[in-house]
Amino acid sequence: MNKIFVTDYDGTLAGKDGKINSVTVDALKKLGNQGILRVIATGRSLFSLKTVVDIDLPIDYLVFSSGIGIYDWKNHKLLVENSIGEMDTKLIYEFLVKKSYDFMVQLPVPDNHFFHHFSSGTHNADFYSRISYYETHGVDPIKKCPQKASQFVIICPEENGNYNLIRNHFSHLKVLRATSPIDNKSVWIEILPDNVSKATGIEHIRKMYNVNIEDINVVGNDYYDLDMLNYVNKERAFVVSNAPSDLKNIFNCIESNEQNGVANLIDRLY
Repeated sequence: MNKIFVTDYDGTLAGKDGKINSVTVDALKKLGNQGILRVIATGRSLFSLKTVVDIDLPIDYLVFSSGIGIYDWKNHKLLVENSIGEMDTKLIYEFLVKKSYDFMVQLPVPDNHFFHHFSSGTHNADFYSRISYYETHGVDPIKKCPQKASQFVIICPEENGNYNLIRNHFSHLKVLRATSPIDNKSVWIEILPDNVSKATGIEHIRKMYNVNIEDINVVGNDYYDLDMLNYVNKERAFVVSNAPSDLKNIFNCIESNEQNGVANLIDRLY
């Protein structure tokens, strides 16, 4: 295998219902028949993705939680895991509480679908929707902040400079922003271990198979995809038409997730 095709999940590969349709599944099978490695790089945890896809989904690797972990999908094997150390976990928690953010602290991989949460007490529907989503899947929040964390997820109804504030305060860690996959408007700010991103996950897989970076295509839809979009050659970086306008001005734009954009791209490229 000397080529890799990488796609984000929510808002890119999946439709508004969070599911992949048969047209897209067939396109992924086409890649496999040609010996092309298929990678999903998502902000979802391994647990979360498994709630919306079939176990026989035709992919080879999963870069999950924005690069915190890498999973061999076919062999059901965890390959890579990363976490935030005890001191940083404590400092981040204290800072976010002091600033009255609504946030979750995720346990280390492979249990990073479990989390402790802190609420400022203000109205934040998206924050409570995320808690409710996990509760409906049998995941109850834990009572105390863990000593070590895989990531922090801060949910803000509006950006209002929060991303830059948090990124500058924790410049030694990886800080990403994304549009909420729940209400499609709130801002999620994620604090991750240093040197962790979707791009580092792809690089790990690339080295495993000695693939040239010129033979990697990437598709995304939001700001947290910037690392992997900038990782590949410009002509190999694509965004769906439902991506923010500033991203569409930078990268190659394809049809939206609701118009089978990824499947159509696969047909054109391969």
